[in-house]
Amino acid sequence: MAVAVVATMIGMTTVANADVTSDASTTVQTAQVVNTSATTSQASASADTDVQSAVATVSSADVQSQTAATSAATSTEVASAQPAEVASAQPVAEASTSTVSAHAATPASQKNGWVNENNQWTYYNNGNIQSGRSYSYLPTINGQGHSWYLVDNGIVQSGVQKWAGTYYDFDSKTYQRVDNNYVESQWGDWYLFGNDGRIQSGVQKWAGTYYDFDSKTYQRVDNNYVESQWGDWYLFGNDGRIQTGVQKWAGTYYYFDPSTYLRVDNDYRQSQWGDWYLFGNDGRILSGLQQWKGQTYYFDPSTYLKVTNSDVTVNGVKYHLDNNGVAKVVNNVDAKVNRALSQRGVAYVWGGNTPAGFDCSGLVQWAYGLGANYRTTYQQTTLGAHHYDVYNAPKGALLFFGGDSAPYHVAISLGNGTYVHAPEPGDVVKIGYSKYFKPSYFINM
Repeated sequence: MAVAVVATMIGMTTVANADVTSDASTTVQTAQVVNTSATTSQASASADTDVQSAVATVSSADVQSQTAATSAATSTEVASAQPAEVASAQPVAEASTSTVSAHAATPASQKNGWVNENNQWTYYNNGNIQSGRSYSYLPTINGQGHSWYLVDNGIVQSGVQKWAGTYYDFDSKTYQRVDNNYVESQWGDWYLFGNDGRIQSGVQKWAGTYYDFDSKTYQRVDNNYVESQWGDWYLFGNDGRIQTGVQKWAGTYYYFDPSTYLRVDNDYRQSQWGDWYLFGNDGRILSGLQQWKGQTYYFDPSTYLKVTNSDVTVNGVKYHLDNNGVAKVVNNVDAKVNRALSQRGVAYVWGGNTPAGFDCSGLVQWAYGLGANYRTTYQQTTLGAHHYDVYNAPKGALLFFGGDSAPYHVAISLGNGTYVHAPEPGDVVKIGYSKYFKPSYFINM
C-alpha cells in the first residue's frame, strides 16, 4: 500500500551507540511520497549502518490538515514520540502510528477574513488587524455575500453604535447592519432604523401606521400632541400609534381626520362611534349655543351632543330647539334688552360680537342670539318692516341710523326715547338718547 511519508533529511555525523544526533544546520527537505515497498527495501539495506532519517508515516489527510501548523525548527520532532536512543536498528517496514506535530517545521499560513478567537469574531486582512473603529462593507461571517459591519480594533461590534454623527444597529447574532426594523437596544429602549440603517426621528411609517420618534433621544413618543418635521401637528396614543377620530387631549376633545391624521377645525364631524360633534377654530369640541352654516344650535355642555326638540335658556334668553336642533328665540323682549344692558362698560371693538368687545351690530347679534346671516347692520335691516315714527319705538325694537338700504349704525330701544348701543371706537357699550342722536327708522323684534 502506498503511503505519504514526511522525510526530513538531516546532515549527520557518525552514529555512536545507536544515538541519533541532529546537527544545528539541519536542512529541511521537501515532503516526498514514496512507495512502501521501496521504503522497506531501502531500510533493509541500511539496517546496521548510519541512521539517515527519522521517518514519520501519516495518511495524506493528516499531511493536508497539519501542514499549516508546522514550523521551521532547528531540531526535527517526530510525532510518534520516539526516544532519543533508538532501541533497535532493525528496519521499519511501515511506521503507521506516527503523526505530525502541530509545530512541525512547515511555515504557518496567514490569517485572512473572519476568525473566531476567544468567542469573538476578529477580521484579518492578510494577517493584519486594522486599528481603531471602522464601518466597512465586508464578506459576511457565514460566507454568503457581503454586509456592513462595525469593527473596533478588528473585533466586530453589535447593538446600537454611534458612527459618523448618527446611530446604527448591528444584529447580536449575525453582527450585520440592521435595516428597516424597529428593535430593542442593548440597554432596553426601542429605536427605528431606516433603509440605510440610520436611526430615525420625527413621524415615520412602520407596520401599517405612523409613529413619532423624538429628534433628540430617538425614542418613541407616547401620549403627546407633536409637530412633525413638515410642520403639521399629530396626536400619538399610549402605544405610540398616530390617532384618528375623536380623541381626548389636555382636558378637552379634538377630532383627527382618518385619512390625513390632521386635526379638524371649524367642522361638524361624525365620531368613530357614530355621534356628531362640532369643533371650533382651534379644533376644540364646542358646547352651548353655536353658529353653524347660518343656523344656531345648542350642544349639551356634558355630552357635547346637539340638543333637539327642547327649550333652553341661555343668558336669560329662551330658545326653542326644533327637530333638527335649530334654535329659535322665544319672544322675550325684556330678556334681550337685559342681556344687552348687562354689557354696559364693555369696550367697542370693530367686528366684535362677544363680551370681549362689541361693535354696534355685534351687540345686537349677541343680545338677540341672531345667526351668522344677521351679522351686519345691512343684514339686520331685513329682519322686519321699517317704521319711521322713531319716538314711538317700543322696548326691544332695533333702531337704525342712515338710509333704508345703507344704515351706518344700530341700537336697541329701551322704549322711552333711550337706547343701549356700542357707539364707536374708543368708547364703551352705554345708554344713548334719541334727542341727541336721532335714529332714522326702527324694526319691531
